[in-house]
Amino acid sequence: MRILSLAPIFVIAMETNFEADVALARRLALETGTIVMDFYRRRVEVQYKAGEEPVTEADRAASEFIVAELRRERPDDTVISEEGDDDSLRQTAHRVWFIDPIDGTKEFIAHNGEFSIMIGLCVDGIPTVGAVFQPTVDRLWYATPSAAVVEHDGNVHSLRVSGHDQLSDFNMISSRSHRNVVLMEARKRLGILSPELTSGSGGIKLGIIAEARADVMFSPSDNSKLWDMCAPEAILRAAGGIVTDFQGHRLDYRRAELRNMNGVVASNGTRHADVIALVRDLFPHPAEQASKASS
Repeated sequence: MRILSLAPIFVIAMETNFEADVALARRLALETGTIVMDFYRRRVEVQYKAGEEPVTEADRAASEFIVAELRRERPDDTVISEEGDDDSLRQTAHRVWFIDPIDGTKEFIAHNGEFSIMIGLCVDGIPTVGAVFQPTVDRLWYATPSAAVVEHDGNVHSLRVSGHDQLSDFNMISSRSHRNVVLMEARKRLGILSPELTSGSGGIKLGIIAEARADVMFSPSDNSKLWDMCAPEAILRAAGGIVTDFQGHRLDYRRAELRNMNGVVASNGTRHADVIALVRDLFPHPAEQASKASS
């Protein structure tokens, strides 16, 4: 497998204030890809965290490398990794890095290639810089607020979501590992006719929307965490898309709760409000769930 060159390629002018940050995120994603692929080629031990979520030595090694590098390069920033401890400073800190060293560990274990390395930076609670790398196919997405790009096979292309504005024309991308009736009902309500796309990693799914190869994604679960969305949200928003919860609210990266309790909806942005209106009752706010349960 050929890992992309570590020399930064910027064919699109990046926002001056974040050039160094996106270059750092890009470099670390690529270097972590080399570490992860070394584990991928051999058998790794699988353990389980709370919630029966799998974790491997590859997850831990990747996390240790990224966290150590970020703390060395950005000593004043707060760093939060899936494989580390939470830090209450992230609720008030100016700059917070959210790291998912292997997004799609189940896919890593299954050897289907649908996992990614995700490194995102929130500035004042807003996803601002993101890098998502799928090392099995040398595909790298990265962005600042002013530009989003994808590198693949030695080529660099700017990212822009599709202009599809008829819901029936939307292409829907969903999780390979987490399936439920909500996804089928959402597809039915939108009147989507095209075959459904699937991928394991949320970062890959949002990257595919940013590339205009899909238009909408639903994650009707409270299992995803802030590190699952920070980097891909920065990329998708820079490409013109939108990420909210099922109630249409932006994700709050400064809240105490790490989980995305209200699920996640991502789209190309052309009809996002209409999409939310059609699906918001499929994954109601926890307060609404409690109210229904008591009635």
